[in-house]
Amino acid sequence: MTKTLIEMEASARDYGRLASQRQEEYLNVLEKVESTPAEVSAAVEARDAMKQKYEALNAEIAAKKVAMNVSKADENKPSKREKAVDGFADMVRGVVSNNRIAKLDDFKNAVLAPTTAPVGPTDDSKNGAWALPTNVSTDFISTPLAPNPLVDAAAHSAIVNLEIPRIDITFGDAFNGIADGETAKEVQLKGSDVKFGRVKSKVFVGLSETVLAGTNLALTQFVYSRLQDGLLKLEANRAFATTPVTGEEHMSLYNAANGIKTVTAADKYSAIVAAIADFEDEYADNLSIFMSRKDWFAIQTALANGNNSFYSQTPEQVFGIPVHLTAKAVKPVIGDFSQYHVNYDPTTAQFEQDKDIKTGIVSFVATTWVDAQVKLAAAFRIADVTSAPASTAPAQG
Repeated sequence: MTKTLIEMEASARDYGRLASQRQEEYLNVLEKVESTPAEVSAAVEARDAMKQKYEALNAEIAAKKVAMNVSKADENKPSKREKAVDGFADMVRGVVSNNRIAKLDDFKNAVLAPTTAPVGPTDDSKNGAWALPTNVSTDFISTPLAPNPLVDAAAHSAIVNLEIPRIDITFGDAFNGIADGETAKEVQLKGSDVKFGRVKSKVFVGLSETVLAGTNLALTQFVYSRLQDGLLKLEANRAFATTPVTGEEHMSLYNAANGIKTVTAADKYSAIVAAIADFEDEYADNLSIFMSRKDWFAIQTALANGNNSFYSQTPEQVFGIPVHLTAKAVKPVIGDFSQYHVNYDPTTAQFEQDKDIKTGIVSFVATTWVDAQVKLAAAFRIADVTSAPASTAPAQG
């Protein structure tokens, strides 16, 4: 099997270490008064054999590099990843120092085009980082500062003027006389297409002189992680806003504009169970729950009913479906969250600076345009309480 250049270089390093070891062994034999000529000869032969292998392998490596057009100059050139880091850091410093607005094109030019604006969703990056240069996010920032459970549960895309069909349903004569499900009624009422708009979103990153004076990698990681963190917080804040900003009402799962059904019961646990049972069959396999830790701890305490062993139960074990705990969910929301869709405009993100005269802190500001839509309200339920919880919880078997 033909070895790669990397494998050959690794073998050469091993041969180099062995050659040095054979040289030391040869010198040790010479230093011993009792060494025989045969032992000296054997040590010389072992040293020369390994040295010959080492030199021969290096010659093969040099020939392979020539065949691959890999010169010393090429080896010293920065990689695409290094260009991306240096370009992003230079762009940040340029925006801060020159008080100018930079767009994605400025960033792409700065790094000689290895980094481009994202064009669609990927399996390993489902979050607001699509609105920012892709390479930096993929190569350097893997974990946001404040995880957003919607990242994995909701659908994401980065397509200009996105329109998607709600669902394609055809009813034949065989269905006459049978009441349509909630999904079919919703599609008939709202129409078959979901159209995404553009809502301006700003994220601010406070920069100190020490950060700006640091290395390009440190500056890139600091700024990018906080930009990504800000975008993820915006997603969650809008999705669970009880009093959304004007123009963002449709982004909230709680807002009446989406018409999501509320299922009520005497307590939160019963309301959640009733909500799970209320779904049509097509959503049953993809349901998950978003609820606050406060609600979960209250449910856990009530169900435990003095049984300490119950506290080892996870929310998933209790409800039988995935549960995401987030303080933003003021009321439990149950549903197929792939029907909540966030779309970023990948072409219009821009960067600028803003200085707080009172504090002297310079903010690096990213402006993006995004929209979120509930594709099907029938895919969600809100669990709520109709009255005060009963004083005595049911005993557990």
